[in-house]
Amino acid sequence: MGDVNFNGLIDRFAQQIYQSRKGRLRMHLIDALYRQYLPEAEMASMRVLDAGGGLGQMSHWFLTRGSSVDYFDISSAMVQTVATDFAESIAQGRLSVAECSITEAAYPPVYDLVNAHALLEWLEDPYDALATLMQSVKPGGYLGLMVYNKQLLMLRHLMRGTLKRAMSGDLGGDRGGLTPISPLDPTEVGDFLSAGGFQILCQAGVRTFSDLAEKTVLEWYDETDQFAAELALCEQRPYCDLGRYVLFIARRSS
Repeated sequence: MGDVNFNGLIDRFAQQIYQSRKGRLRMHLIDALYRQYLPEAEMASMRVLDAGGGLGQMSHWFLTRGSSVDYFDISSAMVQTVATDFAESIAQGRLSVAECSITEAAYPPVYDLVNAHALLEWLEDPYDALATLMQSVKPGGYLGLMVYNKQLLMLRHLMRGTLKRAMSGDLGGDRGGLTPISPLDPTEVGDFLSAGGFQILCQAGVRTFSDLAEKTVLEWYDETDQFAAELALCEQRPYCDLGRYVLFIARRSS
């Protein structure tokens, strides 16, 4: 069947993932953790690969810090949006934009940082792609990886009464929807990174209690207070294993 392409879902993708409180929480946590674990003083000299970069939120994050960014995505609609929105950075030579899939990409190990958020879970062979991403990080460089958490998805099935689906282990979503086809076990991802010569600097749950609480309960919370609580808990166990997404920041051995 192949990997998932978001060409037909770009409006729904943008509205449900980025133009919402949960989208703001996601970016708030990423911003805080990246600023904590990445070398802020070196960002302006970094060469960054934004793999499967979607609508370019993370490319923008790096560009505002002076980094040089190579962006690619499989979706022509996403690529065109980024090319339009960041035309000035492209003209300045600070951003390159390409339409391709991770399976087609052949980037050499020259990147100070490879960024891949919510990419692997949309692929038929996520660990093959992860190996490619890891090889693109130069020795001493960083990998920022965020994956959709299979364990949290299983817990949600158990809580909603779909016991047989949960226990079957077949948790991938249907194509055309926003539930990924290949959710990942964060323990397995961490082991894969370590075996590949990466030191894990941070593992954090992104949206832990926020994705387990009822919507009416979340509406009781001030957004700032909710964000602060998520940030305070995200690296602690068990919360770092319970996020809807799990963010890894890892460094390749020199």
